[in-house]
Amino acid sequence: MSRPVLVPAYVPVRPSLRRTTAEAVAFLRPRIVLPVDPALPRVEGRPILVLPVIGRGDIHTASMRSALGQLGYRAFGWELGINLGPTPPIMAGLERRLLDLHAEHGPLDVVGFSLGGVFARLLAHRHPDKVRQVATVCSPFRETMDSAFVPLRSLLRVWRAPGLPELAAQVAAPLPVPGTFIFSRNDGIVAWESCIEPSRPEDCFAVPGPHVTITRDPEVFEILAHRLARTFG
Repeated sequence: MSRPVLVPAYVPVRPSLRRTTAEAVAFLRPRIVLPVDPALPRVEGRPILVLPVIGRGDIHTASMRSALGQLGYRAFGWELGINLGPTPPIMAGLERRLLDLHAEHGPLDVVGFSLGGVFARLLAHRHPDKVRQVATVCSPFRETMDSAFVPLRSLLRVWRAPGLPELAAQVAAPLPVPGTFIFSRNDGIVAWESCIEPSRPEDCFAVPGPHVTITRDPEVFEILAHRLARTFG
């Protein structure tokens, strides 16, 4: 498993065109099935909610959820279709999904990829009694509006969701639950500096792969397997 890293506290900048172009090349690589090392820790029956990247849905996280299932987790998709960003229906449905799963299974681990990780942090802030821990993978929760390779502020009118700047500030605040923050310095979609928690360097882990393969990256899965298996007093 990758070792924790020292992380900077400076303001993120958008990825370079070179890195973004490299993402397009990586996107065309053959898909793989995540290998599950039998030596990885098992956690029988714990519920986990997995949130997809923007523009994708539960099919995109199926391989990751299957791999987590092989380690004993009860891994759930979000069942909200395609992640269209912070629209009012998505935001309401996300909270409803967490509350429904909690009512049936108790506190959940929540793993989010890219924008899904931003949503995972929001759930933890709003329902810290229902979220056991959060893991974000290449998720720009710091300076979210200014971290993507495209200017997201110009899309605020498209989402038609009130209070998005305030939500971004809430997401960036320190988590009220344990967290794991995975990032890649080769990220060409979001600024890697926006995906780290400066106040928790021991919880930040670097992977070398590109952004577009994070849901099927074996190194990401190995980190998640070890970190999600943690027990808390």
